[in-house]
Amino acid sequence: MTDKSTDKPSQEPKTAISQLLTNAATIIQAKVNFGAIALKQGARVPELHIQETEREQAKIYPLLGDIYLAGRSSTSCDIVIRNREVSKVHFSLKRDNYNPKSFIIADENSTNGIYKGKHRLESLSLRHGDVITLGPPELETAIEIRYNNPAPLWMRAIRYSLYGTGGIFGLLVLWLGIEWMKVPVRPLPTGFSGPVTVYARDRNTLLNPRSSGTHRELEKLSDFSPYLPKALLASEDARYYWHLGVDPIGILRALTVNYQKQGISQGASTITQQVARSLFTQVGRENTVGRKLREIAVAIKLEAYYSKDEILKTYLNRVYMGVGNYGFEDAAQFYFEKSAADLTISEAATLVAMLPAPNLYNPAHDYEKSVEQRNIVIARMAKLGVITPEEAARARRSVIQVSPKASQILASTVAPYFYSYIFTELRALLGNDLAKEGNFIVETSLDPDIQKKAETSLRASVNSDGIRYGFSQGAIVTLDTRSGEILALVGGVDYQQSQFNRAIQAQRQPGSTFKVFAYASAIEQGISPYTTYSCAGLVWKVVRYRPCERSSGNINMYTGLAQSENSVALRIARDAGLKNVVEMAQRLGIRSSLEAIPGLVIGQKEVNVLEITGSYAAFANDGIWNRPHSIRRILDSSDCTDYDNPQTCRVIYSADKNAQFHKQAISKRVANTMTDLLQGVVRNGTGRRAYLGLGEAGKTGTTDRDVDLWFIGYIPQRHVVTGIWLGNDNNSPTRGGSFNAATLWNKYMKKVTEPAIDNTQIN
Repeated sequence: MTDKSTDKPSQEPKTAISQLLTNAATIIQAKVNFGAIALKQGARVPELHIQETEREQAKIYPLLGDIYLAGRSSTSCDIVIRNREVSKVHFSLKRDNYNPKSFIIADENSTNGIYKGKHRLESLSLRHGDVITLGPPELETAIEIRYNNPAPLWMRAIRYSLYGTGGIFGLLVLWLGIEWMKVPVRPLPTGFSGPVTVYARDRNTLLNPRSSGTHRELEKLSDFSPYLPKALLASEDARYYWHLGVDPIGILRALTVNYQKQGISQGASTITQQVARSLFTQVGRENTVGRKLREIAVAIKLEAYYSKDEILKTYLNRVYMGVGNYGFEDAAQFYFEKSAADLTISEAATLVAMLPAPNLYNPAHDYEKSVEQRNIVIARMAKLGVITPEEAARARRSVIQVSPKASQILASTVAPYFYSYIFTELRALLGNDLAKEGNFIVETSLDPDIQKKAETSLRASVNSDGIRYGFSQGAIVTLDTRSGEILALVGGVDYQQSQFNRAIQAQRQPGSTFKVFAYASAIEQGISPYTTYSCAGLVWKVVRYRPCERSSGNINMYTGLAQSENSVALRIARDAGLKNVVEMAQRLGIRSSLEAIPGLVIGQKEVNVLEITGSYAAFANDGIWNRPHSIRRILDSSDCTDYDNPQTCRVIYSADKNAQFHKQAISKRVANTMTDLLQGVVRNGTGRRAYLGLGEAGKTGTTDRDVDLWFIGYIPQRHVVTGIWLGNDNNSPTRGGSFNAATLWNKYMKKVTEPAIDNTQIN
């Protein structure tokens, strides 16, 4: 049928509707076939280079028009990108009104967003060489977009002449001079960098203890123990008396290391720079080049106005040392009940070793780690010749005698395993240098009531069943399935006895709890859960596997998972494909190293409790995976409109605005089917000991010789998932089974779901 409107192009539309239809047709006809564009020789227009896969060559789209839509939909978009991670309409390009030779890219409410590096963008005025990814760059399937719009040759020549080596140096000196004039350094501010204050989800319960002592300072550098500045400079700034506030050798070394590791793993801040950023709020706290240059300017000015000894004394008196202590005099009194004037080599090195993480690296909190860090400082002092080899040997052989008062105060930490994990996450979010500065208020997801129930439940299980069945340790993680927030985390029976966090640091074989990834992969590929599989033994990749232990004949997925039959899980994985099983596990948050081998299916590769518990949360959350996390918000306690009200402080980080931590990992259909299967495990399978009658779903797991005992389960209507591991640190066999973990899960979750605990506690 012929469209009559095109037969008479000169005819004017007679109605508003016909005018609208004509305009729509014009827009459709105007869609550009980019591959067919032929530009005049020498013509230069902005280009979008889209790299869809590593193997394919980038597609080039010349940008001749003023506005473009890009996405997966061929009917709605001018630039079509065939990728499942790309939304139907993912982003738009619009010519910049203020700079018509450039374009602005904007996110069109896409699912996975547009990113520059690790930062999600709403919009960005593009510059030549900008690289944008559709979705977080960590995604294997993330699409890379490069904007190509180089300046004309004549303009680049002018720029090079203006901004050559001498020009850049001149501009840098000018900029530093301006920053120099902005910040008065006489007298020194009275403030100093502060603590990291950590709250539970109620914003009232303080997790970390505080020292009750008053702040004390020593008047002269010579008042400190002579070993203290030696230890400090050996550890933090060996060229302190050589440089002028900035250490060019340290900067070059840090740049080299960071380039090799493709990230910020090493800083280059001198003692003077640390004083500059901790005392002067004008320097700022953002992790940018501008902040670093301001810090350099203030550091150089400090060196011009004050002696090296005065700057060093200021640092020793004011640096944050954890638990509300500022300066080494406070720390010496708190940890050793003596003045900083009287510190031995061992004690001075112990306190200096705390600087990278003063809330964790202290002898009352983690003695073994403290000794290890102390010995590194002592070795550095000996290498630089500030102490003799004999003095170093004697100091290494010394016991760290910690004040009983310090140990008592630190023992009052709420949820110590959870609290220690906070700083791991803090460093991951902010980087080592910024996290080290302090002056943060950290709002966490911890539910103190649930946490206490987890701690007492684990301790009771190990003290009763553990003695009978031969296991001495365990770990519990409880998450909110809707957000991935950690409600409770217990990494061992007694933190004072062992600071090793078995929920995070221990890599354990998950046994049959790993089978869910094979089942989910098969269901996603359209294999019905009612498909039957043989219970007979099988040989796969030269390994012989035994027949079913609790079933016989042919059984479907429901029975296979409920009875945890290895031979059935292996056959399902073979149909689904081992690579697809690995990919499914990774999609659902397993970050530990995996290998596409048959033994993977029955749990022979190691994972940690937190990550695999987070995977099960996606089944309860309609297939949406949320990264398990402990930090809700980070506030800058040095930047508040009302310092008596923490809620007026500037928000540095907010988890609910970090879209890369949330993704639709599997479809709702697959998630619901997996929940049906896992509910059968609890109703009439190996997980009967966990039964509560609340629609709970879960999976048991054991490893050879019952070394690892697991149960991971969730209650969909209560939006909670809990993973439990029991065993021994030395991998010795137990006399128990997964029923021990299921029994503990039952007792613990009964307490969590008591009527007295309404849903608001886990919202």
